[in-house]
Amino acid sequence: MKIEKWVVREHVEGVPDAGRIYEKIEEELDVNLGDGQMLLKTLYVSVDPYLQGICLDTPIGNHMGADSIMEVLDAGPDAPFKPGDLVQGFGGWRTHLVSDGKPALWQTGTFPMVFPAYRKLDPANYDETLPLSTALGVMGGPGMTAWGTLTKFMAVKPGDTIVISGASGMIGSLVGQMAKRAGARVVGTAGSPAKAQYLAELGFDAIVDYKANDTADKMREALQQAAPNGVDKYFDSIGGMVTDVVFSMLNVDSQVAVCWQWASQVEQDYTGPRLLPYIMFPRATIRGIFSLEWFTDSNWQALHSDLGGMIRRQELSSAHTIRHGFDEIPQAYQSLFVGGADNRGKVLVKL
Repeated sequence: MKIEKWVVREHVEGVPDAGRIYEKIEEELDVNLGDGQMLLKTLYVSVDPYLQGICLDTPIGNHMGADSIMEVLDAGPDAPFKPGDLVQGFGGWRTHLVSDGKPALWQTGTFPMVFPAYRKLDPANYDETLPLSTALGVMGGPGMTAWGTLTKFMAVKPGDTIVISGASGMIGSLVGQMAKRAGARVVGTAGSPAKAQYLAELGFDAIVDYKANDTADKMREALQQAAPNGVDKYFDSIGGMVTDVVFSMLNVDSQVAVCWQWASQVEQDYTGPRLLPYIMFPRATIRGIFSLEWFTDSNWQALHSDLGGMIRRQELSSAHTIRHGFDEIPQAYQSLFVGGADNRGKVLVKL
């Protein structure tokens, strides 16, 4: 069977250059399945900033890994799913694949993790309001990250001030909306007027343009105006200078959720002040956020009921930007870093 896949042909540090990094190849896929194997067709592929680290750890010539939604076309007698089933898992940038759907250990240095077993998607959970594509967005890993942070770690209460760096993406926008519902003052950072307007429409109380405030002094002045009573909660996806300034504004008993670090992992910025005093004096609690730990059946059910319920009742807004066509995957990914001013929420590709 002829299939197509995108492979890594070069490792590029810093801001990704999709034209250099990825190459599309065609190959013959052996569809003589083992007893526990499945032939899967990819329906949707996710593009996410963290894939930059995955790419750097992927051996040259190997396919690019990524979260995806797949349909089972054929299955061996002992396979976990049967033909016609819809599943979500780390299938990658491939039109078709053969897999047993079992957990897979990623043994490289940057992202030591276990990709979880493929999970079956119940079509009854998806409709016009929450279509199947949301299994890679608000009803998938991004939604679990936002919902899990606010239900399992960060106790937002009325009167809190929460700052969210990189707030215009799906995770940050969901965290902001849920924190607003909990009674917090919500401050987001964004990199363009269009994204700032989007956050204002979602109900953010203040938005700081991190590109216009590109020095620590400017950022401090802008954040002090946006958060005059200091910072009680911080959800961080950017790191770097923004985080340096926010840490200097943390209040007693503050909580910090570290979701990603754009500044270091993309911009290669590893300099800054020593932050431990800013943790010690306010007795701040900091937690790394890695939503795979919350991928359990009970949590998926709770996510659909709780977060999904809020969206169905139109209490929250959840945006998706869908590109079309297998050939569009690298450029959709590139738009997360350069030229994606029109992106809203989760970005994915429909094959």
